[in-house]
Amino acid sequence: MICLAVDLTGCTSPGPDPATVGEAMHATARLLGVRVLLEAPVQYPDHGLTFMMALAESHLVVSTWPEHRMVQIDLVSCRADAPAATALEPLLDLFSPAHVAIHRVDRTNPRILPLAV
Repeated sequence: MICLAVDLTGCTSPGPDPATVGEAMHATARLLGVRVLLEAPVQYPDHGLTFMMALAESHLVVSTWPEHRMVQIDLVSCRADAPAATALEPLLDLFSPAHVAIHRVDRTNPRILPLAV
């Protein structure tokens, strides 16, 4: 199972249009070997975008903050025909980040923590 939270900072192109982001996400899905069931791009009025893809195997979400030159990617899937880092290359190429932080989340061995409000 793949469960990644990816933070891209210092992006040189943090604000592409939704169609361009969708193309890069489809390329990632093809590399992973997953099926896209639904696409839901949301372009915010002044800045930023959240683009969600429901996959037959879970989901891929990209959120942008152009004013901070930052992008977050969430990828959860039970399938991968390519390593996740390789599959993310179309998105990394699109946003051109200075820094990439990939956080692997182990949901198969959860720890129960109190929720702080």
